[in-house]
Amino acid sequence: MNELDVALARQLELQEELHALLKRETQELADVHVDAIAEINTLKNDLSLRIADHGYILKKTIQEVAVREGLSPGATLGDLNAKLSNNGNRDIMRIYAELNMTADRIKELLSLNYEIATRFAASLGNSLDLIARIINQNSTYGASGGYQQRASGSLLINREA
Repeated sequence: MNELDVALARQLELQEELHALLKRETQELADVHVDAIAEINTLKNDLSLRIADHGYILKKTIQEVAVREGLSPGATLGDLNAKLSNNGNRDIMRIYAELNMTADRIKELLSLNYEIATRFAASLGNSLDLIARIINQNSTYGASGGYQQRASGSLLINREA
């Protein structure tokens, strides 16, 4: 049972670390700090590898405890929590609740960060489209003595612009 407590506590630490990293990402996205966002992406990749490594350990521990408690090896943490809380184990119940709350907060931040990044990308795309249209306007001096606007097929900036 102690192994399960340790594995769940480690999972909670990793989730809290991810939550803190996502909060930082939200701030950096809002401030449009591109270099910081690149650094955060590297940190998220490293953290996701650690979470995946620990996930294997956690799953194995849950299976072992589930079998010991008379559950099937495919029992979920929720199943195990229900069984252990009926037996009076409040530590697992507390950590289970904290894991669920942290997971919900992570989901909220992921959704928020996705929305911010999507809107930023759309805004940037619109700005680039506008710049491309301005660049593609070719000004030529017409026979009537004035400049005439004609669309150009290239992305070259003419000398008058």
